[in-house]
Amino acid sequence: MNFRKRAREASEVETGALADILFFLLMFFLMISTLASPDAIKLLLPETAKPMPTPANEVIRLTVDEQLNYYIDDRLVDVANLEVELTKEATSKKAVTLVVRMDRNQTVQELTNIYDLAAKLKLAMVMAAEKKK
Repeated sequence: MNFRKRAREASEVETGALADILFFLLMFFLMISTLASPDAIKLLLPETAKPMPTPANEVIRLTVDEQLNYYIDDRLVDVANLEVELTKEATSKKAVTLVVRMDRNQTVQELTNIYDLAAKLKLAMVMAAEKKK
């Protein structure tokens, strides 16, 4: 008996089409991921049967115009008396928030002075801005 080993043929896997398939899968997943909204986070927020209105007197409005005139709730205030007037308004209104409206041509130093004053009086400060046109 002649038991000779046959020469086996080498098996090959054709990979030319795999690159095309991977490319199409990549394009598919990229397109699907743009359709999904990753910014939307679903939250379970608390609900109430009767919403409580926010009191309007808890906010002090401070306006600074282009001539460096300071207005507290549309009332002209001298710069030297600004701290005293803000303290008086905060205690009378029991205010916790200072809304600042400044002219866009004012310096950052003016805003910093107001911020320091608000921090000294322990008022939260909100910077108001114009809507884009």
